[in-house]
Amino acid sequence: MTTATTAPASDLKVISLISTGHCLSHVYQLALPNLFFLITLKEGYSIAALAILTSVFFLVSAIGQIIAGFFVDKYGARPILFLGFFLMAISISAFAFVNSYAAMMVLSFTAGLGNSVFHPADYSILNGSISENNVGKAYGVHGFGGLVGYAITPYSMYLMGTAFGWRETMLIIGVIGLVVAGLMWTQRKDLRDSGIDKGVNAGSVRDGIGILFQPATIFSFLFFCFMAMGSVGLMTLGPDALTAFLDLSRDVASSTISLQLTGSLCGILIGGLVADRIARHDIATAGIVTIGVLLLWTVPAFKPDNMPLLITIFIVYGFAYGMAQPSRDMVVRSVAPSGAAGKIFGFTYSGMDVGSAIAVGVFGFLLGGGQSKMIFVLVGLFMMVGVGSVLLAKITAKRNPISA
Repeated sequence: MTTATTAPASDLKVISLISTGHCLSHVYQLALPNLFFLITLKEGYSIAALAILTSVFFLVSAIGQIIAGFFVDKYGARPILFLGFFLMAISISAFAFVNSYAAMMVLSFTAGLGNSVFHPADYSILNGSISENNVGKAYGVHGFGGLVGYAITPYSMYLMGTAFGWRETMLIIGVIGLVVAGLMWTQRKDLRDSGIDKGVNAGSVRDGIGILFQPATIFSFLFFCFMAMGSVGLMTLGPDALTAFLDLSRDVASSTISLQLTGSLCGILIGGLVADRIARHDIATAGIVTIGVLLLWTVPAFKPDNMPLLITIFIVYGFAYGMAQPSRDMVVRSVAPSGAAGKIFGFTYSGMDVGSAIAVGVFGFLLGGGQSKMIFVLVGLFMMVGVGSVLLAKITAKRNPISA
């Protein structure tokens, strides 16, 4: 059984496998929204109608993450991870063959269900397989993988969609996911979780539910919810908002959002190094996010028309958001009792899906009403509410530690 003395080489292998899967899950989250511009032309659906598909995806994923967290602690992370991975990849591939809105809704449901397993399973495996002095870095690289998925999706969907068609694009990325999931399956013996593989009893469902309703857990959930309302809302409909607000071409707007996410890639790696060296992860998270929000708010305030300046704003904002992520995950880890990592990470990360579902609906409504400026205002506002939530999560955890 792997212990805290796991060799660095083993750490690297586990981190690489889990982060690759995480990358693809994030590609799938943004793939359909970034093909809306083609789907509306080819199939005749409105952006508002298509936005509902994305909201369904995230709502199902939100509810599913909570359930998946209990299954991860009860049955182990490996089978739950692979079941969800294959389901998601198959669902994404199947979009190539649907001929009705109802069928697209069903696939959004099943894709969201598959997506629900990644955070509880991934974090249970990282906590159970990685050396203690490398956990922050592991979280950083894991987040890096997710951000790579986010960063490459807006522009790559634009390029692939215009070159091959939206259906063919969904089929290609779905098949890639099936191949990656198969490769990960061959290495499953190295993916040890923090529960069953360490002989930790998951406890009763009743006790687990009690953990989820403790103040520190609820504030952690709210933190992820509001952060996602800002960040994922910008990533999904950001290109459309920039096109409408600043009159940019679609390819320039998509590449701007991708550059923002590229900034996040650099930030998250540095943030992982920092997270292993500091104690107050809550203060670091709050401070860095606040700086990023203030910078982003210069866009609706001044409506910059200088492209180098605009790109710089989005890159630095992205860097700040990325740098905060490993410290954010360390806050959640600090409040999770032994044997409950799946539940805690599943529940708190379900806040991301709840926030994402709300944001896509709200921002889609605003875009349809010609209120693109408000999207940038609300992104910052939502994230500042998240800052308050993460501070309260740490404070309440110190006063009332969560017990399994």
